[in-house]
Amino acid sequence: MGHSALTTDREVLVFLDRKHQMQYGSPEFFRQFGGSGEELYGKPFRYLIESDLREALDRDLNQLLVGDRDQFSHRIALRRRSATPLRAVLTATALWGSSPNRAVVIQFFHPTDPAGPKTVSESLVIGEMAAKILEGTAAGLTSEFLASRLFISPKTVDYHISRMLRQFGMPNRVALIALAYSTGMLQINSWPPRVADEFIK
Repeated sequence: MGHSALTTDREVLVFLDRKHQMQYGSPEFFRQFGGSGEELYGKPFRYLIESDLREALDRDLNQLLVGDRDQFSHRIALRRRSATPLRAVLTATALWGSSPNRAVVIQFFHPTDPAGPKTVSESLVIGEMAAKILEGTAAGLTSEFLASRLFISPKTVDYHISRMLRQFGMPNRVALIALAYSTGMLQINSWPPRVADEFIK
């Protein structure tokens, strides 16, 4: 069976939990691989990987999750429903602080472009305080910890998060963080998380 190459100008992202299970994907992720959240969420990510690559990927993901490394990349072939396998570069980045609170975001690129596309949206603009709260939330900090760091109340932190959820039409914090990475608001290769200057008013 032949392979086709990933070709898109949009971010292709999926978030994994500590068990390597898919928890949230960008819209382009579902367009590329078929299926829906109901079909893919909760399934191991290795479900999408051709079998000869699974052992190495599991090993590297485990190293991310225990804090032995912060990022890795692989050239891989991904299984798709009713389509030829897809060749792509996978970059996995550890998120949300130190073990045991780490999660992983995986980003896919065209196989000849490991640096990936640069997506910038001028429509997603937030205030300076909201940006600091988004950065802290992406790092896995609680509302109480953020409040003490920013000299505001936990209710104010929650207010800013709720306002961003409404502004961007996201159902929860995980989805908000996924949106921020998929639009380039949060920089994929930065730790701790950082909101790009062009998204702050």
